[in-house]
Amino acid sequence: MAFSKYSEKNNPYQLDPLDEPFLTFAKARVRYTQSQNQVKSIANQMIVLRALHDGLIEIHSHADIAKMDGLVMQKVRELIDIRYPASDLRYRLGQQLELLYEFLRNKFIVPALPNWVNPWERGSAKAERTDIESRKWQEERCPSLHQMTAIADCFARATANEDLYWSSVLTMLMFAPSRAGELIYLTVDCLHHAENGSLGVRWFGEKGFGDTIKWVPEVMRKAVMEAYDRLMQIGAPARRAAKFAYDHPGVFYRHQGCITPADFPQDQELTVQEFAHAMNFGQSTLSGLTRGSHGSEVSERWSLLGTSKWVQKLRENGNPTYQRLAQYVLNMYQGQDWPNLPNISRPIWDALLLVRDREFHADHSPLGFSWCLPDVNQINAQLAPRRGLKNPVKSMFQRFELVDEDGSDIELTSHQLRVWLSTNAERAGMDSWQLAKWAGRARIQDNSHYDLRTQDERDQQLREIILFTKRPTALEAIKVNLPVAYTDLGLNRIGIADVTEYGMCTHDYAMSPCSKAGECMTCKEHACIKGMPKTLEVIKRLEGQVTSQFEKAQANAAEGAFGADRWATHLGWKLAHIRTQRQLLESDETPMGAILWIPAAHDPSPISRSLAQKGFKIKPDTVALIDAPAASALMGVSDA
Repeated sequence: MAFSKYSEKNNPYQLDPLDEPFLTFAKARVRYTQSQNQVKSIANQMIVLRALHDGLIEIHSHADIAKMDGLVMQKVRELIDIRYPASDLRYRLGQQLELLYEFLRNKFIVPALPNWVNPWERGSAKAERTDIESRKWQEERCPSLHQMTAIADCFARATANEDLYWSSVLTMLMFAPSRAGELIYLTVDCLHHAENGSLGVRWFGEKGFGDTIKWVPEVMRKAVMEAYDRLMQIGAPARRAAKFAYDHPGVFYRHQGCITPADFPQDQELTVQEFAHAMNFGQSTLSGLTRGSHGSEVSERWSLLGTSKWVQKLRENGNPTYQRLAQYVLNMYQGQDWPNLPNISRPIWDALLLVRDREFHADHSPLGFSWCLPDVNQINAQLAPRRGLKNPVKSMFQRFELVDEDGSDIELTSHQLRVWLSTNAERAGMDSWQLAKWAGRARIQDNSHYDLRTQDERDQQLREIILFTKRPTALEAIKVNLPVAYTDLGLNRIGIADVTEYGMCTHDYAMSPCSKAGECMTCKEHACIKGMPKTLEVIKRLEGQVTSQFEKAQANAAEGAFGADRWATHLGWKLAHIRTQRQLLESDETPMGAILWIPAAHDPSPISRSLAQKGFKIKPDTVALIDAPAASALMGVSDA
């Protein structure tokens, strides 16, 4: 990185460094932030530091951070507006400025610095813009169905280890919208089997989301299980090497390529052949060493290994030993968080995607002592050919000779898989909260950045709403993603019903929390609606689960198990209500859109039960009632 002054045209050969003492402060600030939270790019931070440097010079004629004040803050804002007019980047720069100013106050560098709030608004999602450039971007951003099914084709046809591995990695991005950078957090025990038989994957979401379980759609279940098995098998040697390096510090991992006997001392110097085999040199090099092993000088044979700096460094104090090789390997492959994976307290040898260095190299065998994790660039290289390289690696599609519909190379990025899944979830009507949770987004508002439905699709949704000539029924409102009011369900109350797995919940959470613990199907405040998408399938699945529990309770009660008879009674009551509502929803006599409730007497409230037990009336009198207009007149309503 270059701590240089701002220039409209960046010339790396003519850099003008920042003035002192600000230069020293800028370096210290970058070092501090990177030690607190290491990031790959500090471009925005450098833009802010350059603007602050120029602001200090313009206001105080001296680049000294101690002279920072409100006038400089205002000047920095003006400079950013001039240098980056009408740019979405300004919002990000404002975030960096907030952090920097807070740092200056908290560390008492400028304790009296005024509070400052980011004045630039977050730019609208590019997926929602209507300008020509954004429209073109939207058309290219969302992959076609042909491109997505090509990935599935590669997964099905894969036989070589390279294809088995990369197609499996991409499959783990296909069952739910995810970021490629999150794949390294998958562990060998990431699969989660729920009690209801559902398959989930334990996932760590970046950008503040944290740990979660991403549920696998049933149609993807076999593919995810197969991908998991492949990754477990291919990565096993790398996991063994990483675990050995941690358990045996200073001991070199004897892989299959080593030629020394098992009792060879760790501190004994290696010959050139022993060293070459231990470090997995290529077959041509090993053959050359074998041919020149008789009558050749030692230095000549070592020269066959090349003049690499790492070889020369290992031989600085004589021929290398296994002990020195072990330290070299550890320095080479241990990460900053060794022995753990970053962000999660799990050892790296538990990583599902772990492989050996050169695992899929075309000309060289894998390094048997090594371990490494793929990065986002390597994943993207499998989805699109890398242009401009002398010997580019073929993408996965090129290896299978799969092309786009127009005959050109298929070119995707890992993030486009996330876009495609999110867009199709929007098309299917998934609600915003569920989509954000499924995709691992901390902000629900970020869903809009991934909604790349065409304008015709959006217009069609608007037409469906505009064409209503009267208030839609509950079912009609559900189908076009409109809120369902209590009045739509026949209740004389103000408010909006909540969606459940089985229908709609009308409980007023402002009065009290739910006391049913998820027992929606036996709750008088829950309504099932015939025709509501997917609810009948969920109710059938629930009926099967409760039936199994009921039969088990009956069998245990027959054997005299303590408390089993009470469970049989409870589950029988529950099953009767579930089965009744399922039959009504399936019946041809039940009209589409019908709203089904269980009788209120079947679910008395705790207060009603208490009053009934003490002999009080729990039903209102129906004698001498007055009509609504009379009641309004008594209350003094003028238009009664």
